Amino acid sequence: MMPLTPWPRPGAFAALAALLLAVGCRNAGDAPSGARDASATRTAARDSLVKDSVARARQDSINRTRPGYVIDSILPVKETLRRFRRAVGGSPVTALAGGSASRDKLVHRFMNALVAGDSLELRAMAVDAREFADLIYPESPSTKPPYQQDPALVWRSIQNPSASGFKRLVKRAGGVPVKLAKYACDSTPTTQGKNTLWSGCLLSLVGEHGDTSTHRFFGAIVERDGQFKFMSYRNEF
Repeated sequence: MMPLTPWPRPGAFAALAALLLAVGCRNAGDAPSGARDASATRTAARDSLVKDSVARARQDSINRTRPGYVIDSILPVKETLRRFRRAVGGSPVTALAGGSASRDKLVHRFMNALVAGDSLELRAMAVDAREFADLIYPESPSTKPPYQQDPALVWRSIQNPSASGFKRLVKRAGGVPVKLAKYACDSTPTTQGKNTLWSGCLLSLVGEHGDTSTHRFFGAIVERDGQFKFMSYRNEF
């Protein structure tokens, strides 16, 4: 199991802070009179406002060139969901498919597939686009103000880090002979209609030589009608 890249040592942050302080003191000693300082402050503030305004205008111009910007921004949730389902394709679903009968079974199944390097089995344990469209999104806070968002946008925010996380997971941890010692998720799950989500799941592993490590391999676990799947493979790798 490859370890995470460590954060810089505390001493490194102290050295950086000392350097910044020294530079600040030197600049302060070279500064002109109080009147010039005030003038410089006003100029810097004005320049900052101008830059922010230009940046917002530029981003708004970019947004307005994207297809459907004006129209889609006023569409009701029902219509955006209909369009998303049409784009996803497939037949409507009423239950999670390919999940496990309990959270424990899902986690142990995950570990078995990871050690075996079985990417197909790993993919089968994650919620797919159609399940998201029919079962997850309709009962999520994203359908109501102030959190209302287009389902396609919400799905991309889940799927993009999940896809990249999955590749790194298989490459760095797939096929590594480790055993699951224990795991734990946040004690209080989130309920969204018929969906229950457990977040913050961490797995403690034991390596071949008895070394131990704890890792976050996936995102939230969702349970619906007795079936458990992963919402994503967003992880620490």
